[in-house]
Formats: sequence, C-alpha cells, structure tokens
Amino acid sequence: MRHERTKQQVLSFFEGRPHLHHFATEQDVAEEFYELLSEARELYLQDVMAGGKRYGRYVDDFINSHRYIDCNSAVCRNCHEMNIHIIRGLLIDCTSLVKSLFTAETFSFEECMALKRKYDIAGVWFGSSRIEDSRNDPPLSFGCNFSREQMTGIVACANAYHLFCVSTLRIEDMEALFACKKGFCIRVNNIRHVAVLFDALLENTFILPHWQSVLDKGRFLLSKDGTRYVTASSLSSALSAARNNITSANLGIRKAVSRLKI
Repeated sequence: MRHERTKQQVLSFFEGRPHLHHFATEQDVAEEFYELLSEARELYLQDVMAGGKRYGRYVDDFINSHRYIDCNSAVCRNCHEMNIHIIRGLLIDCTSLVKSLFTAETFSFEECMALKRKYDIAGVWFGSSRIEDSRNDPPLSFGCNFSREQMTGIVACANAYHLFCVSTLRIEDMEALFACKKGFCIRVNNIRHVAVLFDALLENTFILPHWQSVLDKGRFLLSKDGTRYVTASSLSSALSAARNNITSANLGIRKAVSRLKI
C-alpha cells in the first residue's frame, strides 16, 4: 500500500505540539522521518519555488524550526534528532536529487524510504550538487568581530583541549578561520570538541547560527586523517553526540568561551 501524504493525514511529532504517541518501533521513526521530509517538500514548493527564498536559507530555517519536540522522553528526542540530522544531510549533500523528488507530482512513503536507504548506502555525494552555485552565494561569514584579547582566549582554549592537529595553534590561524579566508584549511583533532567550541560561541552570541554551513561551504576543516573535508552534517552529528555525553573537556571549553565576554 502506498502512503501518499495529504494534509488531513499529517501526524504532528514536532512544531511545539505534544506527541500523539511515543516512539516505540522502527516504523514510528520511519513515519516521523516521512512526515518531516514531506513538510520539507511542502515548504520547498511554497518558499523556494513560489516565494523565491534562497535554498540555503530555506534549509537553515527548516532545520532550526524543527530541531526540538515537546516530549520529555530521551528515546523520542534522540529519534527525532537522528531524523533531523539525516534530513539535513539530504538537503545539503544531495540537493539535485532532493529537488527532483520534491518537484515530482507525488511523494510517497516508499519513495521517501528508498531515498533514505540510498543515502545510507551511497554516502553524501551520490548524484548531487552542492546547495548553490558559489557564484550566487553571499560571502561566507560567521558574523563575528573578536577583540585581540578574545582571539587570544579562543586560541588558548583550542590549544588546551587539542582541537586541531597542530603542535601549537597560532592567533593567525584562528583569525584566518573566523575571517573565512579563502584557501585556509586546518585539520581537526577532535570534531566533537570543535563542534562544542562553535556551539559555545553561538550560545554566547559571538557568531551567527549558520556556523556549520559556513565551515562546510568554505571547506575550512579537514578530518583528522586528512582524507576529506568536514561537512555540516558531520558537525551536527558530533554536536549531538557531545550533548548526549557531557565530558569535563566539553564543560571546560564552554567555560572558557563564557569568559570571553567583556
């Protein structure tokens, strides 16, 4: 039986409304994934195709507006966060394929699950192009303006917790990173700690919310083994893992960032 979505069939697992039921089976997780991606499709047709919204902005708005659910169950929250991370990866890394499916006449549950399976098996670059032609994008920016003293504090924190694969991180390195200097790239030693650093900077209003997208598009971070660039999806997953496993290093990084405020 094909599950073709209509507005009367929508179950709300999100949007600030209480759960209709808790996640109990893999089918529950799959159905929420379908509902989320179906809503992403509707908003794409409404905001991007009809309204002219920039695709990258649409992705950020959709993910940020569906990040949390009104449920105290850790299982439900984890399942929802996992679905959101997968959808973010699809929207960012598989843009061409997603757009073709979103503009098709129908979008069934089976087609949704087939897309997810293909993504799980093939990885992030199958049949896709990046979100936008970079020539049409505004310049990359974290929206930050650190003082010399604050930059010194960030460098000290990064060195103390060995965030990057360098013997000693220099202020010039961080200045290049936060200035989104073209061609700059640095190898990550611990992606969770790096994600925590940027999340703490956001939490203390030093940078803008789209920092994951900036790091991804600018290709500023390399994986520890140096074989690939760190993606927004990887950073999002790393941050989720760090939040679910609070360590003394995570707390230390957040404390160091909070002390940067003048």
